[in-house]
Amino acid sequence: MPRPPTQLDLDRAVTLRQLRTFKTVADLTSFSLAARRLKLSQPSVSYQVKELEETLGLPLLDRLGKRVQLTEAGSLLYSYARRMLDVLDEATVAIEEMRGIQRGTLRVGASTTVGIYILPAALGAFKKLHPGLVISLEIGTRARVQEQVLRNELDLAVVGPALKDPELAIIPFLSDELVLVAPAGHALAHKRGLSLKDLEAEPFVMREAASGSRWSLEKAARKEGAKLSVAMELGSNGAIKHAVESGLGLAVISRYACALEVSSGRLVELHVSGFPIRRDWHIVHLRKRKLPASVRAFIEFLQDTSWLSRNGSRGRVRPPTD
Repeated sequence: MPRPPTQLDLDRAVTLRQLRTFKTVADLTSFSLAARRLKLSQPSVSYQVKELEETLGLPLLDRLGKRVQLTEAGSLLYSYARRMLDVLDEATVAIEEMRGIQRGTLRVGASTTVGIYILPAALGAFKKLHPGLVISLEIGTRARVQEQVLRNELDLAVVGPALKDPELAIIPFLSDELVLVAPAGHALAHKRGLSLKDLEAEPFVMREAASGSRWSLEKAARKEGAKLSVAMELGSNGAIKHAVESGLGLAVISRYACALEVSSGRLVELHVSGFPIRRDWHIVHLRKRKLPASVRAFIEFLQDTSWLSRNGSRGRVRPPTD
């Protein structure tokens, strides 16, 4: 690599874009994931990091197949880059404060059910009030979106239950109900007084082990000493609903997610003791961050759930538990 430049050369040669690209690659330990996050091509991301390394005269990342890790020099630069970019983000917030919420951005994350069935209505209604805002929604596991909030890649996330972290402020949002559903015409459809032990012979269609609905069902089964049979694991509520409609098993799913299918008679809610299971969704954001006006306004908007009934939700609007 060439001789390291002087301080004056660094001022001219190192760009904020290079630093943000380098930090994103380091955060995700992957050039391809960083390219996707930054909405750039992978060659462009690789080129920017290479340029930065040549400017500094030191390797910053060790390429280990598809993954990368920081070198000693990379770890040193990362700490400074993070501080510089945090200050830049603070400046952006300060400028947005002066402009109010007529312009700016709102970056929202959400776990699967609330992200698909609840937040689009909220974001649509909020966008009508503030058409100048550029709004994005990223849906993923609660662990993933909370990590993005911690890295300041998202302004806030809506998850439930929130994974507690001292750096995150957790605000109660809305309560959901998990219901146990069967296909129309199922032999247990009209029976009352059922327990989970009565369902031990029934196949269940479940989400992945890390999902909130799966965790809640397994907790309820352990409490009753019931051993449930997992016939199939599927990665989305939509796939689970189709599987249940097709007679492949029973499922536990959010009332918001299955309201249409239940009201149309394609699915039936079983009367099982302990159900519905109530769970709360929460809003999380960085505790120490000065929130932009747009983020504060959206949190207040979410907490006033009148937008939910105005947008024709088929679920039951309930305040969160204490």
